[in-house]
Amino acid sequence: MRKIYLLSLLLISIVIVSNAQEHNSYYQSIVDNIDFEILNQNLETHVGFGSKQPGTDALVNSFNWLKNSYENWGYTDIAIDTFAYNGHECYNLIVTKTGVKYPDEYLIVDGHYDTRNGPGANDNGTGTAIVLECARLLKELDTDYSIRFIHFSAEEVGLIGSRHYVDQVVVPEDHNIKLVFNIDAVGGVNGMVNDIIVCEQDESYPHENDLASSQYTDTLAVLMEMYSELNTEINYAYATDYVPFMEEGYIITGLYEYNETPYAHSPNDVIENMDLDYFHEVAKGSIAASLYFSGAHNYTMLNELTNLHIRVFPNPTSQFVQISNTNDLEISEVRIYNQNGSLVYADLKNLNDKIDLQYLSDGLYLMMLTLENNERIVRKINKLN
Repeated sequence: MRKIYLLSLLLISIVIVSNAQEHNSYYQSIVDNIDFEILNQNLETHVGFGSKQPGTDALVNSFNWLKNSYENWGYTDIAIDTFAYNGHECYNLIVTKTGVKYPDEYLIVDGHYDTRNGPGANDNGTGTAIVLECARLLKELDTDYSIRFIHFSAEEVGLIGSRHYVDQVVVPEDHNIKLVFNIDAVGGVNGMVNDIIVCEQDESYPHENDLASSQYTDTLAVLMEMYSELNTEINYAYATDYVPFMEEGYIITGLYEYNETPYAHSPNDVIENMDLDYFHEVAKGSIAASLYFSGAHNYTMLNELTNLHIRVFPNPTSQFVQISNTNDLEISEVRIYNQNGSLVYADLKNLNDKIDLQYLSDGLYLMMLTLENNERIVRKINKLN
């Protein structure tokens, strides 16, 4: 359980809200690249599997489609959290994108992919499709924090999948989670004026995390209004996959439609009963929020000059690497992380020494160099035999 201190949260919350109020042209450029054809196609594919309940082929087929989508985009850190419900094997899909500054601290962007008594276009094909589009757009971007894109199963039968993940993975492994951002049923109702999105905050026990959740949710509301055409309303969080997280003291926020569909959990939860324009606007704000909360930035532009003066060689390497620094600023710290965000090397006392990597398994690693002015430069290292 992550401990929260009041003074720190007050300071953090001021920074969160004030920074979010400034429009970011880089975020806008990513939002403008949303492919609504892909977004709609993913929604249609999800719906096409039918009613996705535990024990059905539809649920398994949906899971396989999700997993294949991430593999086709080039994601390699893909984990499957397996659990049982009423004698049926179910799967949570966890896909990790490693951050360049804080690889061991995670933003979770999630939505459940199971449905109940119907194809679940709104509940929760909408959240499923938005999480997918977010992952597609952020795949090649630098983010300060690591992101875990999670598709939970068995939400509709009592939050079984997310509770299993929290109880059996997150808590035992003491995951360092910055924020859980949940997206559930954001399709609106066809024929109604759908121009408000509900931003949900934690108001339940334990209350130590309520302040941080409130501040992040305020920030979410600012971002939704800044990068979409929607207005916002703040409400309390309940009855979806962030609940097991907030019960353990993690900070959560989330989105839910203002006009609640009358077709949930029925065969009539189909795309024709949604408002696709509303769904698209929610996607815009959701992706902007994911960019902001993960600390996404154009890293190459920010560090272009400094990068020219720092070289790590040889790369690829089978054993040693060295650092050449002709920059005026000295390097104060070196850290190397694997693709899972685990620290495998820290603290370089003599820059003329070679760093011995022969004990590491083959694969890609991130070397984070901290300069004396606290600027951070990141290099990818390819370790080979």
